[in-house]
Amino acid sequence: MGILTGKNGKKALSGAAFALALYFVFKYVFPLVAPFLIAFLIVFLCNPWLKKVQEKTHIRKEILLGGLLIFTAVLLLCGIWGLVFLSSVHAADLGDGLRRTQEKLDGALHECCMFLEQKFGMDAGDTRVLIVEKTEEILEGLGKTALPQAAKQSLESLKGLASAAAFLGVGFIASLLLCKDYERMIEQLEKNRFFEAALGFVRKAVFMIGGYVKAQTIILCAISVIAVLGLWLGKIRGALLLGILAGLLDALPFIGTGIVLVPTAFWQLLSGNFRGAGMAALSYVLCIAVRELLEPKLLGKQTGIYPVVMLLSVYGGIRLFGLWGIVLGPLYAVLLKEGLHYMKEIP
Repeated sequence: MGILTGKNGKKALSGAAFALALYFVFKYVFPLVAPFLIAFLIVFLCNPWLKKVQEKTHIRKEILLGGLLIFTAVLLLCGIWGLVFLSSVHAADLGDGLRRTQEKLDGALHECCMFLEQKFGMDAGDTRVLIVEKTEEILEGLGKTALPQAAKQSLESLKGLASAAAFLGVGFIASLLLCKDYERMIEQLEKNRFFEAALGFVRKAVFMIGGYVKAQTIILCAISVIAVLGLWLGKIRGALLLGILAGLLDALPFIGTGIVLVPTAFWQLLSGNFRGAGMAALSYVLCIAVRELLEPKLLGKQTGIYPVVMLLSVYGGIRLFGLWGIVLGPLYAVLLKEGLHYMKEIP
């Protein structure tokens, strides 16, 4: 008990209280005010640039910000459309590959049935019919459970899209409204000592979060380039789409490029493209090596947080906050680190 009565003990209790308060905010408050916080972050980051442009063009800042957000949304939609278009082209190739694979499986089944007939006297036709019937029964059973589950997932996806649209709409409007009165609000609030200290904390936290995003973006781009080049050298159709998808999924914990590159290598092996299979496997190994090489340097340099701690924050975030924990976990770690550092400086 004597440890908790000293100055260090009080700071430890204050740190624990801050961690619990931050968890409460992330768990219960953040979902309610997330669009407004993101709007504040957008205005906070864009305001210096908006002021400079406004001085030269005499266009109101909210109009400039609205144009910037609409331009960003158009670019994002064009990117999504491009991925959908490339995926549709790749889906046609995948369909042709599935038909070829089915022909190979039919041939293998025929040879297997003939082998059983020659060695054990089992009629090849009856054996084939039996295997096909059992396979159809299994597929039918899967269909009875898979179709309702797919319908349920589709409904949940539609709800998620509606929620995302409302989220983006509220965030867009809040950004424009906040941008209009941002400087007056800051001037009034800066008169308060507590808010001035809180604003300094926010600036440092935003800098660290920006560093984390920058580091992950560099790693994502490097891995995407390696994957695209490897698949292209392997003469694999849809190399651009698969490579970009591998890079995007590598940014997600516990998924990585393997979910794309390993099945691609296996598929190319079945299709007889041994060069493509080898290049896909080599790309997978190189992507792992590049992430292991770049992640400690970039994350340590940009955020000051060890990669293993960042990985722990992602895992803990998923356990505590669900899928959004991929983002909220590292954000919690960054804010907690900066908050504890700020508390140490308080006498």
